[in-house]
Formats: sequence, C-alpha cells, structure tokens
Amino acid sequence: MQSDTHFDTWTIVFLIAAVQGCFVAFILFRWRRGDRQANRLLAALLLLFSITLSEYVFYWSNYILVFPHVARLSDQLPFLFGPLVYLYCRTIYEGRPLKKSDLWHIVPFIIAIGVLLPWYALDAGSKRAFLEGKADFPVMRLWMRVLLWTRIAHMLGYAIGNFRYLHRQPRVGVTTPWSFWLNTFFTCFVLAYTSYFILVRFPFFNSAWDYHISATMTAFIYLIAYSGYVQPAVFDGYQWTEPNAPVKYRNSGLTPEASRSLLQNLNLLMEQEKVYHDPDISLDKLANALNASKHHVSQVINEHLGASFFEYVNQLRVEEARQLLAETSRNDLHVIEAAYAVGFNNKVSFNAAFKKATGMTPTEYRRNHGQTDVASGQPGGSSSGQ
Repeated sequence: MQSDTHFDTWTIVFLIAAVQGCFVAFILFRWRRGDRQANRLLAALLLLFSITLSEYVFYWSNYILVFPHVARLSDQLPFLFGPLVYLYCRTIYEGRPLKKSDLWHIVPFIIAIGVLLPWYALDAGSKRAFLEGKADFPVMRLWMRVLLWTRIAHMLGYAIGNFRYLHRQPRVGVTTPWSFWLNTFFTCFVLAYTSYFILVRFPFFNSAWDYHISATMTAFIYLIAYSGYVQPAVFDGYQWTEPNAPVKYRNSGLTPEASRSLLQNLNLLMEQEKVYHDPDISLDKLANALNASKHHVSQVINEHLGASFFEYVNQLRVEEARQLLAETSRNDLHVIEAAYAVGFNNKVSFNAAFKKATGMTPTEYRRNHGQTDVASGQPGGSSSGQ
C-alpha cells in the first residue's frame, strides 16, 4: 500500500455520506416522538453503515496508514445488519419490545470478534506493518475465509428471511412499501458485497469496482435520510396512510390493516373464550391473550368501539347479563348470581353498569323482560324482584 494520502471525487462523496449518516443516526437516536425502539434500531443500522463506509474511505485514501487502528474495525459489522433490519421491521409491525431472547441475533458477531482478537490486540506499529505488506496477518487465512463466507451467508439468510417475514404481515398502506424498500436496499448491499468477493478472483477484475459496495451503502443512508425528510412518519413510527388519525394515536405505529386484524382477534377472543368473565381482567391480561401491545389493544377499543377498556368489558358483561335475566326466572337465577356469572364481583358495580347501559336496574329489566316464575305467576317471581 502506498503511503501518500489523497482523496478523489468518489471518496469525498462517500465521506460526506458517512458523516451525514452519523448525523441522521444521532437525530434518530434522540428523536422523542413515535416509537423510540424502532428509531434507535434504525439509528444503529445507519451508524454501522456509516462506520463501514468511513473505513472504506480511510482505506482508499491511504489514511488507514495514519490511523491503523481503523483497519478492519468494520469487518464483522455485517453480522449485525440483517438482525437490525429484522428487529426494526418486527417493531414497526408488532410493537414487541426487545427481550433477552433477542440477544441470540448477535451471537455470530460476538464469535467473529473473538476470532479477530489477535488483530485487535496489536499495537499501531504492528498493524501498520501488515498494511504495508511487511508482516503477516495474526489470524490464519483459513479462519478469515470462513468468516468471510459466513458473513455472506448470514446476510443472505437474513435478507431472504426478512422478505418472508414481511410477506406474512398485513398490507398496511405505504408502510408496507417502506419496509420492503428498506430490505430491498439491504439486499442490494448484500449482493454488491458478495459480487465483489466473487469477481475479485477473476483476472479481469478492476479494483475500482470495490466502489460499488460503498455506492450501495451510500444509497441506503440517503434512502433513510430522504424518506424521513419527505415523510416524517418514518421517524415517528406510525402509519403513513392515516394523516388524520386522532392526535393521541398518531405515534402508536398501529397501521389500519393491523388495527382491523387486531379488532377481529379481539372479537373472536371475547366470543369464544369470554375472558371478560374473569373479575380480575385487566388491559395487560387482555393484551397478553392477544399477543399484542396493551397500547395497541387500548387504541383498537377506543377507536373502533368508542369506549375505554373497562367500559368495553362492562358492555360485554351487561349484554350477557341481559340475556341471562331475560331467559331465566328468579327461581332459576338470582340477580347477584347473574352478576357473578358474567364477571362482576359485587352487586353495586353491576347495578351501576347495568342501569347506565339499559336505563333500568337488573330487577326492573327482569320484571319487564324475564320469564314467569311458576310459583308466583308474575314476571321475575315477585313484585319487588329482590
């Protein structure tokens, strides 16, 4: 490697893109609106691409000899690209928080770093000697080849897996094209990265072709920056297709199709399992049963059903209580028994919710709509109904 340092047009373009990528990553990481987890995953992805692009610029401009510790700093970062794209897409579609079980995504990266520890442990002089061709690399060539093709297989696997994941998700307006574009640009980078290490083995290869990897990274960085500029919803984490959604839920990340799908699951759960019978039912319990975020469940109930969580649960309980009171007599089922049967745990709250929904007390409702007790010959079994 020659020792003279210089920038050409392309390296300047790539350096500017790397700096801008770091800036956008910083903005995203600090962004307080919308889904902060999604923003930070996207920021991490941008930052890693920017670091990789910066190292390439250092290499082509020969500044790598001035700052030898930069060399191979980004070699194993591709092990993180695919997982970050996947976790970002999963966040904007499902709203699931990151858990300890998600750490397995970074295991290959940690292993790869461990293999390269002998290189990272070298001092600047030893690294510079290798870069100038005066010393051997401290890791066996076989291991480096294994790492290279493992990186490529890892990225290809995630690119394909991400597309399969996205195809299984509901079509959610412009958010779907955004997620597909994001993974498409990632896939283009993977293909460019792979093609370089294949073409380099042929005699017609031109070392300048190495630039096409950086060109795809530059395009990736500007895709995110431009998308965030023309459509702030990218950074806010909510659907692009509902600009008139209530302000309270503009940052929820729940798209229209996902909202309707969650509503269907909610209705099905209530009809089949009648979870509202549980007197201790809570929004957390309901969200766990639906495998959804409690904020999204609350949003669906508010927007589609026009009620709060407890109002919705009480509506279901009162509706079933009305049927029970209409189909049974006092001898068959006392009012308090009906209350307990549908999920109320005391008569006061049952009476209050029932009267709010029907304009009558449970006793009055049974008197007007219930079956006749044989013993008394009167609707509800007595004039008092108590």
